[in-house]
Amino acid sequence: MMDEPWWEGRVASDVHCALREKELKLPAFRAHSPLLKSRRFFVDILTLLSSHCQLCPAARHLAVYLLDHFMDRYNISTSKHLYTVAVSCLLLASKFEDREDHVPKLEQINSTRILSSQNVTLTKKELLSTELLLLEAFGWNLCLPTPAHFLDYYLLASVSQKDHHCHSWPTTCPRKTKECLKEYAHYFLEVTLQDHVFYKFQPSVVAAACVGASRICLQLSPYWTRDLQRISHYSLEHLSMCIEILLVAYDNVLKDAVTVKSQALAMVPGTPPAPTQVLFQPPTYPTLSQPPAVLAPFQTPVQDLCLAYRDSLQAHRPGSLLSGGSGSSLHAPYPTLQPLDVCPMPMPSSLSMQMAITAEPRHCLTTTYGSSYFSGSHVFPTGCFDR
Repeated sequence: MMDEPWWEGRVASDVHCALREKELKLPAFRAHSPLLKSRRFFVDILTLLSSHCQLCPAARHLAVYLLDHFMDRYNISTSKHLYTVAVSCLLLASKFEDREDHVPKLEQINSTRILSSQNVTLTKKELLSTELLLLEAFGWNLCLPTPAHFLDYYLLASVSQKDHHCHSWPTTCPRKTKECLKEYAHYFLEVTLQDHVFYKFQPSVVAAACVGASRICLQLSPYWTRDLQRISHYSLEHLSMCIEILLVAYDNVLKDAVTVKSQALAMVPGTPPAPTQVLFQPPTYPTLSQPPAVLAPFQTPVQDLCLAYRDSLQAHRPGSLLSGGSGSSLHAPYPTLQPLDVCPMPMPSSLSMQMAITAEPRHCLTTTYGSSYFSGSHVFPTGCFDR
């Protein structure tokens, strides 16, 4: 086991290049699951469980990735099966990415209020058989890069002595600024779990965008430095679309916080109304130049999707990112677990994307990016959960 994180070692650049090569082979996320509207509820369960067990961000993000792509390929018949799959994804990810003493224990999982409130009790046999099913589904390959695998490497170059704030004075303490920026970057990293639209970007792009959005929030100039461009191999033009989605979501959360505070103050007798403030003004991003040939097949359809997502976020005022429930549709009966048919679906004229846990719609895309681990390489029996 390495004594230091890989991003601080001498082979950091080589590991980064290996991760960049692996992310090019990740399977496409098609958003075809009939349970996609319940996704946010289970993402929140995984987030809370991983926080309760003090798992590292890489384990949490890998768990969500496994859940999303398994749901994307297979129908899951009951809500109990979906709970089992979600927890099994977390167990596999923690065994692969975290320390052994951090792997959640069965008693620890069943005793959490998250599962007990839903009257769900999991058994060792159910979890072990589901873990095996997941391993077979992914070809026993869990080396799947997520944004969490890239973020710490990019944070090494996130702040420099030459940085200026918007008022043209240099940062007084780069160390404190870097600590604050790290908190922002990890906040944005968690935001990326809330919607599957971020699968339309490569994980390294999402991680770099988290750093860029953090620098913008801290009003550091320039928004994207030469050091960041050198270490990530991305320019601001490559990241601007993903950054803008992150900033719009951030702005909406801040506005909601002010609204809640104002409503609370209004209930206190004799309290004058709070003045309206503009908490965040999204910056004007540089116009995307003609994309390089290698990015052209990827960037154009993604840009259309993200523009629709950004517009819907600006029109919608979401509640708390961790509020809501599973919805009644979660318990609706579906056929026994089996591969979903791959069929092109037309892009609707109006793509409405809500940031509420119980109302996240499916994205209907005809474009497929990259190859898939599920393209006929593995055969699964129909009754996978019954064996």
